[in-house]
Amino acid sequence: MRIGRLIIYSIIFLGISYAIVKYDLVSYDYFIKTEFLFTFLGVFIGFALTLYTYVISMFEKMEDIVRFKYENNPDELKRRLTELPNLHNEIKDNIKFLLYVLIIVVLLSIGDKLILELNEVFNEALNISKSILLTIFILSVIALKDLIDTSFAISDYIIKKNDV
Repeated sequence: MRIGRLIIYSIIFLGISYAIVKYDLVSYDYFIKTEFLFTFLGVFIGFALTLYTYVISMFEKMEDIVRFKYENNPDELKRRLTELPNLHNEIKDNIKFLLYVLIIVVLLSIGDKLILELNEVFNEALNISKSILLTIFILSVIALKDLIDTSFAISDYIIKKNDV
């Protein structure tokens, strides 16, 4: 996920998440409980790292396919070869994002008890914490979609070499 898109998505989904949490439209125990997010993000990071190793192992083959297919069209060859690192960077950015949000979930789970103790004074702090966790869940699903799109783009280079 690119930084600009991540910031825009974060702001939009944080606002939506805050409204959902404030008006109790989603059960905290179901979607945004920290144990759920730990499991979800852990499995998701495993999937992302598996996809990353797949991309690295197939990168040379993808370059060879592109070079062979576009050997008579140097402009298209150059364009296609510059797209390949973008696929790699997209996966790398999503993996970094997942690691960062896992750290945020850990920090929020540590701070959650403190927020609960201060709940009388800072009633909205708990809503903000839950909103951040719900936003992390939503953005993680979007990152999963990005990873799936990237894996399909890679398979298009490999499997559908005549249609790329």
